[in-house]
Amino acid sequence: MKLMKQLAIILLMTFLGELLNHIVPLPVPAAIWGMMLLFIALCTGIIKLDMVETTADYLTSLMILIFVPFGASIMVSYADIKDYIVQIMVIITVSFFVVFFVTGKTSDFIIDMKEKKAGRSLHKTEEASHE
Repeated sequence: MKLMKQLAIILLMTFLGELLNHIVPLPVPAAIWGMMLLFIALCTGIIKLDMVETTADYLTSLMILIFVPFGASIMVSYADIKDYIVQIMVIITVSFFVVFFVTGKTSDFIIDMKEKKAGRSLHKTEEASHE
């Protein structure tokens, strides 16, 4: 039953993303809207991590299976893209390193923020205990 509730929450966010996609006139895919809504709900505490964690981990483990049809369709479309294969590979390589760099810097920033916050909290606790 727990997994069904978690899946229902994720599907609700997906549905709300679809709804936003039809309401907001921006070229943003519905899946991105849904992920943003879930992220905001997690950050604000509306949804607790343990309310979706098990199902999200399971779905993440299946992600490779989701990309198999896209890979197969690229193989079928090879005749259409063979003239652009070098450009496509350059774009893939550059975007990989950009995403790799930005993700690393974002992680560093978040870790630094948590350490600073924990340091200030610890410092305040030590001051209070000395008084």
